[in-house]
Amino acid sequence: MKKGLIVTAGAILVLIGTYFLMKVHYQNEEIRLRNLTEAQQKVCKANFDKMFKVIAQDAQIAQKNMDEARKSFKQIYIPLMQGRYSNARGGALMSWIREHNPNFDLKATSELYKKLQEAIESNRAEFFMEQKKLISYRNQHLNLIKTFPGSWFLSKQPIKIIVITSTKTENTYQTGKEDDINLFK
Repeated sequence: MKKGLIVTAGAILVLIGTYFLMKVHYQNEEIRLRNLTEAQQKVCKANFDKMFKVIAQDAQIAQKNMDEARKSFKQIYIPLMQGRYSNARGGALMSWIREHNPNFDLKATSELYKKLQEAIESNRAEFFMEQKKLISYRNQHLNLIKTFPGSWFLSKQPIKIIVITSTKTENTYQTGKEDDINLFK
C-alpha cells in the first residue's frame, strides 16, 4: 500500500510539475509574441512616416526643378528671340529656319519624375512588407492563445493592430465591388 501511495504521489507531482512548466512556457511565448507584434506596429508607423516624407520631398524637388527650369528658359529664350527677329537685324523673319534655337531640357525633368515614381513604388513595397510582418505576428499570437494546448494556459485578449488602408479599399471590401478602373478621369 505504501508503494502504491508513493507512485500515485510521484505521478501527481510529475503532472503538477509538467503543468507548471507548460504554463510558464506558453506565458513566456505569449509575451514574446505580444512584444514582437507591438514593436512591429511601431516599425510600421515609422516606415509610413518615412515613406510619406520621402515621397513628399522628392515631389517638391521635382516641382522646384521644373519651376526653375521654366524660369531660366523664359529668361533666356524670350530676349533671344526678340533680338533675333526684331528690326535690328533687318527684319530677319525667316532666320529661324537656318538657326538652332535653345531647347527646354525635358530629359532632366523626366529623370526627376522617374526617380519620384521609383521612390513611390519602392517605399510603398517596403511599407507593404512591414504590414505583412505585423499581420503575421498577430496571426501567430492568435494561434497561440486560441489553439490547444495554449488555450488551456492562456486567457489573453488578442492583440489589436492597425493596418493602414484607404477609404477606397474599405468601400470596395464593404460593397464587394470595384468598378472604378479609369485612372485618368
